[in-house]
Amino acid sequence: MPWWPLGVAAVIFLFALFSNRGILHIIKLKQQRTALQQQLGEVEEVNGGLRKEIASLSSDRHHLERMARSQLGMVRDDEVVYQFASKQSPAPAAAPAAPPR
Repeated sequence: MPWWPLGVAAVIFLFALFSNRGILHIIKLKQQRTALQQQLGEVEEVNGGLRKEIASLSSDRHHLERMARSQLGMVRDDEVVYQFASKQSPAPAAAPAAPPR
């Protein structure tokens, strides 16, 4: 008879530890929340940078021109573009074949 309260206490302890609202689940959820908060901070940082770039593109003509030149390769009507071929090392010449005998 004295063992059944101990068994009930063990079942309650196991339920509190391993159930879907148990201590281990809560610890896992806290770790997940921390990771998500860190990811949210990174995304907000990227969003802030993009908002600054949008504001700069809509108000600063010089920035807009720089972006058009660098990303789209645009030039003004009165400009001349010179493109130079890249230097490539010449292929080694093949050794002359020996004359047949």
